[in-house]
Amino acid sequence: MQMKHVEIPMKSLHDTFNLYVIGDVHIGSSNCAEKHFKRFVKYIEKQPNAYWIGGGDYCSCITPSDLKRFDFNGLADWLFVGSALDIKEALADISKQERGRFCEIVKPIANRCLGLIEGNHEQKFMQHNNNGHHYLMCDQLGVDNLTDCAFLRLRADKGKGGDSRVITIFIMHGFGGGRTAGAEPCHLARLGTFAEADIVLRGHSHTFHIAPPEPRLYIPTKGRLPAECLERTVRKANWGCWLKSYAAGPSTYDSRAGYPPRPLVTLEITIKPHHGENNKHKPTIIRMSECPYDM
Repeated sequence: MQMKHVEIPMKSLHDTFNLYVIGDVHIGSSNCAEKHFKRFVKYIEKQPNAYWIGGGDYCSCITPSDLKRFDFNGLADWLFVGSALDIKEALADISKQERGRFCEIVKPIANRCLGLIEGNHEQKFMQHNNNGHHYLMCDQLGVDNLTDCAFLRLRADKGKGGDSRVITIFIMHGFGGGRTAGAEPCHLARLGTFAEADIVLRGHSHTFHIAPPEPRLYIPTKGRLPAECLERTVRKANWGCWLKSYAAGPSTYDSRAGYPPRPLVTLEITIKPHHGENNKHKPTIIRMSECPYDM
C-alpha cells in the first residue's frame, strides 16, 4: 500500500475538477475495446481540470508460459502485423509490446496521472515470470507506483479568501469473483468496513456500478456543539472495463467462462471543493456519474 498527498490548484472558490480511473483495459487481448478506450483518453485530454488514477490490469500480460489462459486466438491482431521477423520479435516479448502500446495511448495525459496501482494480471505476471511489468510501466510513464492499493489525499488550494479542502480516496484493484447483480455492492461494502475515505474505488470484476451515497453523522471533537449533527458522505464505485466479453471472432477467455457482457462505460467524478465566499462550513460536493466520453 502507498499513501500520497496531492495539491490541486484551484483558480477560484467556484471551480470544480474531475477525477477518472483508467483500469481493466487489457491491451493485447483480441476483445479489448481499443477504439472506445482511445476516445475516453481523448475526452480526458480535453477536460480543463482533470486527473486520473491507474486502476490495474492495463495490459493482458498473458503469455505462453500461462498454460491455463494463453491462447494465440486470444491475442490482438496488431501483434501479428509486419514481416515475419517483426511478428517473431513481437511474440518473443508480448508484455513489452502491450506495455508500449498502452503507454503510447495514454502519453497525452501522462502528466495528469496521480499514480498507478497494480492489478491481478500484473501481479500474476510478476509472480510466475519474474517480470517487473508494472514497475517498468510506471517508469516509462514517469508516474508513481501505488502498489496494490493506495490512500490519496487531495488538498484543493483555497484560492483567494477561501479555506482549503481535503478529499481522501482509497483505491484497490479488487478481489473475489461473483457474477450476480448483488456481488459488486457486497464487495464495495466490504471495502467500506476497513477503509475510511470520502471516495472508495475498485475494479477487477469489470462491472460498472455506482453505490448509493452513504451519509455518516458526526459531531466536532472540540469547540461548541452545533445545533444539528454534522454530516459527511462516503461515495463508492466500480469503474467498469474496456473489454468486450462477446466480441465477434474466435472464442475468448471471457466467452468460454460464460461471463456476463459488460457495458463499455466508465466513471466520472466531479468535485467542487468550495462554495464561494462565506461558505466554509458547507461540505465538499462530490458527484459520481457515467462518463459521457462517447457522446
